[in-house]
Amino acid sequence: MAVLTLEAVSSFTRGLQGACTALALDGDSLVGGSHDGQIVRWSPLTGEKKWGLDTEGPISDMHLAEQLLFVSSSSVLSCLSLETGEVLWESDLEGARDYVVQTGDVVWATSSVYEIEVSDYVESTLWAFSLDGSLLNRWSFEERCWFLAPHPEEGVVMGLGRPRCGYFWARVGEDLSHVRLSTESPVTVGAEGPDGILFGHSDGVITDLRGSAMGNSEASIRSLSSFDSGSWAYGTDEGTVGGDGWKGSVGGSVDAIVPKPGKGGVWAISWSGSSSFHSVQDSLGVSEITHQQRISSFAHRGEWVALGDENGRIFSINEDFLERRMSDGPSEGPEDGRSSHLRDRLRRLRE
Repeated sequence: MAVLTLEAVSSFTRGLQGACTALALDGDSLVGGSHDGQIVRWSPLTGEKKWGLDTEGPISDMHLAEQLLFVSSSSVLSCLSLETGEVLWESDLEGARDYVVQTGDVVWATSSVYEIEVSDYVESTLWAFSLDGSLLNRWSFEERCWFLAPHPEEGVVMGLGRPRCGYFWARVGEDLSHVRLSTESPVTVGAEGPDGILFGHSDGVITDLRGSAMGNSEASIRSLSSFDSGSWAYGTDEGTVGGDGWKGSVGGSVDAIVPKPGKGGVWAISWSGSSSFHSVQDSLGVSEITHQQRISSFAHRGEWVALGDENGRIFSINEDFLERRMSDGPSEGPEDGRSSHLRDRLRRLRE
């Protein structure tokens, strides 16, 4: 199978000022956030720009909730009108911003304080706000939160680093509930899927919300995803990719496990001087796509996948266009540095 460039399989590309650090995607909106604090909303169908906003960066996380956009940036949590980009309310968080998610009428955000002298995180805080920005609850604790997601029953789950590891279950008006897992190793990443929540750990173990061990890569888990089919896959810093009952190697470091648009399996995206997209579906397949820059963020929904890279470029891929391009194969030779630079300048002028 011929290897295509990421640009060749994208229905459109757009750009941000600075590295793309966060993406959010639904049927009406593709929103990108950058390290420099730029936020832009486009149509995921046409790429038409709806609005843009410059804030104090970097943007760390974003969450779409109907007509609202919640943004975690610098030390601030912001609520924006999705329609206009107007800032509806802001709240200063103590320490650096981390994650944001909304469940029902509650907006949850985490922040952390890094102490240079000890080269570690010394305090973290979980915040709970109402949709109008009123503070409902806050909890402070020693551990850094490395994953935040809705709990299947109520509230949210936070995957934790040292000293306690495991996870917290948080509900408004109640104390944090600490749950130990089958390994004492720190959580490095998590995944939310149809069959529940999975945690990846620094010792290579993968656990579920009940604490059961689901697998072991024997290397620190860097990326983890759970899919509608009920399957899951992981990637490590050492280039190992695996899932339930299988394992393979792609080399480099696996930056992301991303569902393909539609129902065609997933991509394991590895970095080794360039990004390589390997097809995964219950086993490791061939490399299908290449990209010269490192992928720094992604979002997916149904037949759409959006990818952002370290240069601020954003790529929108839909199922139909991807299938046509994969069937057609390459239409031109490899792109050299000069032509890539000229194409990037033309794209920015058009925007």
